[in-house]
Amino acid sequence: MALKLEAKGGKKGNVWADGVHENVRKVYVGQGQSCISFVKFEYVDDSEVVIGDEHGEHTQKVEEFEVDENDYIVYVEAFRETATQETIVALKFETSKGKTNKHFKEGPGVKFVLQGGKIVGFHGRSTNVLHSLGAYISDPISTHQLHGKWTKPSGRSVFASAVVGKHIVIFGGEIDMDPQAHVGPGQMTDGTFALDTETLKWERLDKLGEEVKAEEETKNGSGLSIHVGIPILIDLDVSIGNPFGSHKKKKEEAKQEMTPAIRGWTASTSGTVNGKKGLLMHGGKAVTNDRFDDLFFYEFNSA
Repeated sequence: MALKLEAKGGKKGNVWADGVHENVRKVYVGQGQSCISFVKFEYVDDSEVVIGDEHGEHTQKVEEFEVDENDYIVYVEAFRETATQETIVALKFETSKGKTNKHFKEGPGVKFVLQGGKIVGFHGRSTNVLHSLGAYISDPISTHQLHGKWTKPSGRSVFASAVVGKHIVIFGGEIDMDPQAHVGPGQMTDGTFALDTETLKWERLDKLGEEVKAEEETKNGSGLSIHVGIPILIDLDVSIGNPFGSHKKKKEEAKQEMTPAIRGWTASTSGTVNGKKGLLMHGGKAVTNDRFDDLFFYEFNSA
């Protein structure tokens, strides 16, 4: 199962799609005078190399980025031309182990990103240049691995947050604003991260839905572990008061552990449930621009 990330960029050009594959092995980027002239991708399916079509017009100046056999792309950073935002002027690809084709000191245009799991295919729009780019990501819960720098959250806003002991904990948020500003959904993300306010080091506490003990993931871990996404509907005691009254009975469906969907713009606070401190969050904006009305509590051990 793969999730299709909407193509970002301009609206001109013909729609193309390479489809879903096992992995991306090589990326070819052609640089024109003022923008990306074409892209081409090589994929791997059951050890067989699948060469994708050229999207755009081939140029002599071509950059090749090869993904190592035991690695995969998890992050794409792209920049649209500032005036019309109809063409893409720069592309950065980064793997789960931190290998990348380039570094930007300053963004050469209007940025958008593609991320959320293992990238297994691309789609977009092109004429004789590249107008937009989107991606397919494989099921993030079962395939996404975390390495190196991915213990630190990417740039984001409107995330859920709480103070748990000496840690600041965040979940989700918006990583790219919608072209229609707050009218559209923007690009949301997930992931639970903790900042140690004494060492100023970030640590990721989940694997996009799987419970993780942080001390097993990093040598000098925070010592926090989490029970992710336990929905607490009644019998709630939070640090700012009990908004639901003194109910003692839990709904049976609240006992089942769940993982909150990708979201941003979430109401949140620090809370305590059954003696455990954690992150309490309610509602938020979905990737479809719909609104959630659920309530989740992230319970932390050793907090």
